[in-house]
Amino acid sequence: MEIGTQYKRDDKTDKSGFLRKARFHQSKFRAEYLKSPCDKYGNYLTQEDAKNGLNFFEGFEIFEAVQNFSKYKKALYANLLRSEHIPFNLFIPLDKDKEYAKMVFIEILGQEISSIDRIEIEYAPKPKKDYLNDATAFDAYIEYSLPNYSKGIIGIEVKYTEREYPLKANSKEDKEINNLTSPYFRVTENCGLFKPNSTPQLISNKFRQVWRNHILGESILLKDRTNFSKFTSITLFPKANKHFVKTNADYQNLLIKNDNNFIGLTFEKLFEILENHSPNNKYTDWVKYLNSRYIVTEK
Repeated sequence: MEIGTQYKRDDKTDKSGFLRKARFHQSKFRAEYLKSPCDKYGNYLTQEDAKNGLNFFEGFEIFEAVQNFSKYKKALYANLLRSEHIPFNLFIPLDKDKEYAKMVFIEILGQEISSIDRIEIEYAPKPKKDYLNDATAFDAYIEYSLPNYSKGIIGIEVKYTEREYPLKANSKEDKEINNLTSPYFRVTENCGLFKPNSTPQLISNKFRQVWRNHILGESILLKDRTNFSKFTSITLFPKANKHFVKTNADYQNLLIKNDNNFIGLTFEKLFEILENHSPNNKYTDWVKYLNSRYIVTEK
């Protein structure tokens, strides 16, 4: 199979070269691993192959979860490069073996966990007016129990080649970001996590999405302290995405104290942890797939 057409403006969008390399990597994966033809660009499956689930690992009922979540959408089903599909490939298998998931998150959080109780993909608490009153959602949402019988929450945002995005003028988000009485600022103040005078940085393009995902989780704690005692926001990204390497490091400097409130986690570190705790060959094969699928080796 041919690698397929690449997008000529990738290096203008991302001068680090990672976007171009990742597109080529996914195009190569499609051609050599999936042995499937491409659509207009090399990182796109044909509609037929996309509807047959080739964007997803075969096993653990991953594609069934995708179909239950959404009817055919090109960005989710056909685009190998964008991150929409990645949470399904990463977290549905963990949902099938919560004891395995527990060992993985014990290492990630560096604390004891009694059990993983719930794993959801693309989750937002409802009714939204009781939280941030917007469309913010976690790519993956996890509830767990602690040895002292209290419960914790993990909210995960998954990035691949994505970077920051600008606000659309006069959009609802633009208006709320510039409204100091909006839920964003009420939660930011009441959670007590952020340094004084950090608001101008938090609402900037660089930090805004990380911040919103973080305060969505904090809004759950503020709403339901009787059930949940802890929230951890995780941004998951490949180490070659230098934008998020720096963004996550700089974001932590905006916190008064980072007591596992926020974790920047690379794909590479996660896959290493997954491999170390793999309970059987089925999961080991899955981790091999993740490494070959998402870790960019092109120079």
